[in-house]
Amino acid sequence: MLSTVSAPAGGALHRLVVEAEPSANVLLRLLEPFVIHDVLPLRMESRAEGAALRLAVTFRAAGDVAERLKMRLSVLPVVWCVSLESAAPQVGAEPLTVAA
Repeated sequence: MLSTVSAPAGGALHRLVVEAEPSANVLLRLLEPFVIHDVLPLRMESRAEGAALRLAVTFRAAGDVAERLKMRLSVLPVVWCVSLESAAPQVGAEPLTVAA
């Protein structure tokens, strides 16, 4: 079964970039605020860079919600740095197809 994930309507496109401790449960802890604020990430990139985990999450939300997400992430003890950027839509970007 295939399903397509598309961008929710409304809200500006944002990108949060987080640098954190590279431990096994950090990714789950970094995604929890998105669940709490009912924000579905549109794109996620995660990689270990040296002694840090770098996570970039692109999502749609109102500006105040994006700022709250940034603040929630920045107070986590495992997080070293958080930046919030406005994300321009990618030309020709295709929706993610997920096989289940």
